[in-house]
Amino acid sequence: MSKSLRHIVFSAVSIALVSIGASAQTVTGTMNGTVTDKSGGALPGVTITIRNSDTGLERVTTTNEKGFYNAPFLPVGAYTVSAELAGFGAARQNNVGVELNTTTVKNLVVAPQVSETVTVNAEAPHINVTDAEIKQTLTSKEIMDRPNANPANFLDLASVFAGFDENPTSGQNNPTASSGSSINFNGSGTRGATFQINGVSNDDSSENQNRQPVTLATIKSFQIISNNYSAEFGRGYGAVVLVQTKSGTNALDGEVYEYGQRSRWNSKTYSQRINNLNKAPNYRDEYGATIGFPIRRDSLFAYFAGDKIRNGGQNSITRSILTPADLGLPRLTTTTLPPIAHFRTTSLASFPPESRLTTD
Repeated sequence: MSKSLRHIVFSAVSIALVSIGASAQTVTGTMNGTVTDKSGGALPGVTITIRNSDTGLERVTTTNEKGFYNAPFLPVGAYTVSAELAGFGAARQNNVGVELNTTTVKNLVVAPQVSETVTVNAEAPHINVTDAEIKQTLTSKEIMDRPNANPANFLDLASVFAGFDENPTSGQNNPTASSGSSINFNGSGTRGATFQINGVSNDDSSENQNRQPVTLATIKSFQIISNNYSAEFGRGYGAVVLVQTKSGTNALDGEVYEYGQRSRWNSKTYSQRINNLNKAPNYRDEYGATIGFPIRRDSLFAYFAGDKIRNGGQNSITRSILTPADLGLPRLTTTTLPPIAHFRTTSLASFPPESRLTTD
């Protein structure tokens, strides 16, 4: 290996290691709390072990002089938290959830000179007391339980959240047009949102609309922050859209799905009904699969996802056609600008006689 190549490889590894150490809250969560005895006294020096129930990831920390511990940058998931101190019995809490971009507060109480471990399996829903962000989240189960006609479009999930505004005109989410995004919260408009996938910016360079779609089957957590978000989120003045995808675990897990649409299943449009027109035959199929599995238990995992869309058939197109009666109407020719008059004449001439409707 040449010296320059070794330097490139070393630099890439160094950047990767720095990136891992500097992971933002936008791809993880935080857990903290206080450990006390039964009288409420803070206990310093307590060993806190936090273990992910799915991947075996383990984080060990110690309480400070005020009995406080803090474990940032925890991957989203369920954890078992235990507290141990010499001369005290251990305390354990199972099924402690860590959510995306959220701080979970878990306080523990240990009793002196008790040999057995006190284990709590149930957890009451926690209330956010750590920041003033207004955020709403959907888990993977909630996402898949929700009916959705387009499983490749995660933007439709936003409509279930408080503060969502329906846009008065259609045509958003088109990267080739200056149309903005359909994510519109609290009257902020179609260009007020900013998007991230796994902590990486997913913004269009000018329109503040998402660039990369994500299949619903691969999403672990979908979150929208609509107010009071921190300075780590840039470019957005309306809503921050965070998508965290799934990953492999110690269990073999996956799914196979298919969504089908057929024109014969749909009702006729208003224009088709009043003109007694047939529906254009067409179809749309989207199918795919996901799978996650361990390569080396508790340390190395793999996750794969595939998705394909098939469209076929015909589409209905509505066009305005000038009839002879329309062409015989007086034209506005009072303009003194020859280019405008020429435009009118050439536009009308673009409808040859054989393409015009007759009134016979």
